[in-house]
Formats: sequence, structure tokens, C-alpha cells
Amino acid sequence: MIETLGIVLENKPLSKRLYLMVVDAPDIGEKVKAGQFVMLKVSEGLDPMGRRAFAVADVRDSSLLIFYELVGRGTFLLSRLKGGEGISLFGPLGKGLFNLEGNKHLLLGGGVGLAGLTLLGKKLRDEGKKVLFVYGGRTEEHLGMEGWLWEEGFEYILYTEDGSKGRKGLITEALKEFDNSWKVHACGPKGMLRALKSMKTGHDMYFSLESRMACGWGVCLGCVVKTTEGYKRVCYEGPVFRAEEVFF
Repeated sequence: MIETLGIVLENKPLSKRLYLMVVDAPDIGEKVKAGQFVMLKVSEGLDPMGRRAFAVADVRDSSLLIFYELVGRGTFLLSRLKGGEGISLFGPLGKGLFNLEGNKHLLLGGGVGLAGLTLLGKKLRDEGKKVLFVYGGRTEEHLGMEGWLWEEGFEYILYTEDGSKGRKGLITEALKEFDNSWKVHACGPKGMLRALKSMKTGHDMYFSLESRMACGWGVCLGCVVKTTEGYKRVCYEGPVFRAEEVFF
């Protein structure tokens, strides 16, 4: 774990809700693995207190790509940062990582949860594995990361609940089209993960969990999740768990 001062290179809206921040942080960029995250200090004062956790969606040269939604004061302050400004980062964090075994991998991302899977997709592709993304949201506006998928040349399927783009429906429906030779990785709202788990398709399935965190390294116990082996910390034993291991 490293605490460092990164430099904001870019911070722009991709839609009304979704932003992309590019931060030059070579100390972290050279060490981060697929599935890990960083804690960002969004304010120098006490409003709001503490740091915020964000998935490292991609690493390009020494820069981290971080996608985030405007959901509160912390992310609002984050959206006000301009190119050239500094931001304190702590990471990379998370010991529970994705299982890279197998030749075919289906990556299911709900909304900004896709950011928890994109670096995994690049890692799998680099290893010569077949990778297919399924990306869903309530409306077309919630698919702001499609540009990244297109730029990177990945094969992907889109879903929107209202049918405004791609297939109409929920991304959980896509799982029915793939046999058990595909390993499944998912990140998104708890309702989506709960639905995937309840389908009992027999796939080898892994969930990258999203949770509010105060510390990021397992001290505060604010992000615990119930598992078959008792309570575990999303920030420390996670953020990736086998689907059958966790309870929602």
C-alpha cells in the first residue's frame, strides 16, 4: 500500500451522471492488479470526512483511469478538480482478486460497476483468453463507459431496462445464453448480484463487491459482508468473492 500525491490529467463528464478522471500516479499504477481499488481524498477539510473508494478501471502508462458517478458531496467535490491539480491517493488495496483460470470469460457490469471489471478484461485478453463484456443500465444515459469498450476493441453486448439502447431488459438475462464453459465475473448493484446468484446456472461465478469504506485496509470493519466462513471485510479479504460464498 502506498500513499501518494497524484496529478489530475483529465476530469470530464461522460454523461449527466458519469465522470472519468485520469490521474498520473506511477507509484500505484505500476503495482495495481485487476480487481483492486484506491482510496481518494476528496477534500482537505472535514466536509466530507475520510476518503472514498474507487475501482481502478484501467492503467495507461503511469496513469489511472477512474470512472465515478455523482451521488453525493464527495463525488461532487471530486468533479470540481481540474487538470494540473493534485489529489491524495492510497492504494492499491484489496487482496481478494479475480480467478484468471479458464479460456472463456463473461464479464457482467451493471452501471458504473463495469469499472470493477475493465482492467480484468485487459488482463485476460493479454493472456490470450476469450473475453465478452455485457454492460447494462437503466437507460442509455447510464451506459457512459461504452466509449471505453469501443476504444479498447472489446466485444460487448448492451442492455437497457427501457430499451433506449441495445437489448431491452436486464443483463442477468444474458447469462442464459452461455454454457458452463464460461467463467463469469460480475460487478454492480446488490440486486443484480443477488439475481445472478439465484439463477443457479452452475457457472463458476465471481462477484466484485461495492461497499462504502472508511479506511480501506480492514481496520474500521465498516464494509463487512456475511459469508459461508463468517463475516469478511470487502476492502481486505475482498473485494472479489466466489458467488456461493457471500450472502446478501
